[in-house]
This record gives sequence, structure tokens and C-alpha cells, in this order.
Amino acid sequence: MKTEDLISILAADATPDAPLRPGQIAAASVLAVVVVVGLFLSLIGVRPALAQALLRPEVAAKAILPLLTCVLVAPVALRQLRPGAAGLPAARLLVPLSLAVGLWLWAFMAVPAPLRFAEWMPSAVVECLGLILLLSLVPLWLVLRMMGRGASTAPARAGALAGLAVGCGVAAGYSLFCTKDNPIFYVTFYGAAIGLVTGLGAIAGRRVLRW
Repeated sequence: MKTEDLISILAADATPDAPLRPGQIAAASVLAVVVVVGLFLSLIGVRPALAQALLRPEVAAKAILPLLTCVLVAPVALRQLRPGAAGLPAARLLVPLSLAVGLWLWAFMAVPAPLRFAEWMPSAVVECLGLILLLSLVPLWLVLRMMGRGASTAPARAGALAGLAVGCGVAAGYSLFCTKDNPIFYVTFYGAAIGLVTGLGAIAGRRVLRW
């Protein structure tokens, strides 16, 4: 084999996959979350009288707040595909965070003291944290694998933003099953679960997105 031929073979092997467009990643990510959550809901079922429950503002907020956060974070996460992309502006999360804190404080004042933390049973906490984290694993893995074909210069941040978007999307879907309607519960533990997925994304992103 000639030296020139060997060089050509090595060069061909080293050629990276063509980068995916942000729109392709966004569509695949949404599909992954919808399929995973849809499969979960088809097996376990949605909460009883879901349509009636969603007419209550505090129940509707359980799905709307994480979904809003996902919509706000996802474009910033996709921009991480380009070198030198900026991080997430704090102001972008001001509205959902303010609403979440406001809901928590409203519930603390409105709910009688003996009932404020009545839903904080270990089984309920483990179920909430565990299911949101579990349902996020496959979509997060898929998103990070696709983002790996980009050129992020901040892999941990990119992974964290991907985890935040995925965790919020999954939490919004999980809320259709969850019957814990006290904002003191779901703001706290949905937030904790989303934080775990965000942290997992940062750890995985540091490895998967490094180049």
C-alpha cells in the first residue's frame, strides 16, 4: 500500500459526521419526549378527571410552568452547537421562576398549616423524583448524542441546558399523571427532579460533547 493511499484512508476515517441542523435536533428531541411520556401515560394512565382538574389554575400551572421553561431554554440549548455561544440569560427564566415562587408562597398562606406538607410522604417524593428522572434518560441521551455532532466550546453548559429543557418537558408530561396538586409539593419536587436532570446533563455533556 502506498503512503498516499494510507493517508487518504486515515483522513476518510477521521472525517466527522455532518452536523445536524438545530431544527432537526429540536424536532427529534420533542418527538423523543412525546414518545417516552406518551408510552408512560398509555401504560399507567392519566389522572382521573384530568380535563376538570386542569380547569383549576394551580393544577394547570403544574404543566404550564415546566412547559414554558422548556420553550424558553430549548433555543439557548440549541445555540450551544456553535462555538462561543452565549449562556442562558437569567432574565429568560424570570417569568417562570417568579410564577413558581409566587405559587409556592400563595399555597403556603392559603393551605391550612396541618395540610401544607401533608403530601410530602417518602413514597410520593421518591415516585415524583424517580419517574421524572427515569423518563428523562432516553430523551437526554438522544439529545446529547445529536448535539455531539455540533461544536460546542462549553460542553458542560450545553449538557446542562439540554438537561434543563428535557427535564422540564418530561415534568410537564408527567404532570398529567400526578395527583399532587399542592404547589408546595410540586414546585419543590418537580424543581428538584428538573435540577437532577440538569446536573446529569452537565456531567454527561462534559464527556459526550467534548471535542
